[in-house]
Amino acid sequence: MAVELRPLDDSHYELLRSLDEQDDVWESVGPLPFPGDETAGDHLFALVEGEVPIGVGGLVRSQALEGRDFEVLCALRSEAQLRGLATQACQRIIAWAFDTAKLDRVIACIDDQNDGARTIAAKLGMKELSSLPPGRTVYVKYRDGR
Repeated sequence: MAVELRPLDDSHYELLRSLDEQDDVWESVGPLPFPGDETAGDHLFALVEGEVPIGVGGLVRSQALEGRDFEVLCALRSEAQLRGLATQACQRIIAWAFDTAKLDRVIACIDDQNDGARTIAAKLGMKELSSLPPGRTVYVKYRDGR
């Protein structure tokens, strides 16, 4: 089944709460924004497989690189991981970023020990842009493919 992006709203509170309590999400992503918490320009989606909410993804204003970029965010429930759904969700988020939001580039700030996220970034065609202390790398994908 394909992952769909659906507008994140108050009906997804339980999904967000369960993800917020999931150790791997907390360690890799940190606290997730709840509906209404978004800052200017953030756009979050419920990630849905069939009719089942499996995670949250979207674009958030990044703290890296002087805060001028949007960062891809993706967090899946444990039972939805390791099935290629995160890659599929990130592909859809990036397509939305370029086609709908008309962004020129998106970034991902990934802990150097997070091999899964680094693998997904490579599959998405993201390239290393710079290192950030302590132990994070910024990856970038440009709309024009460079």
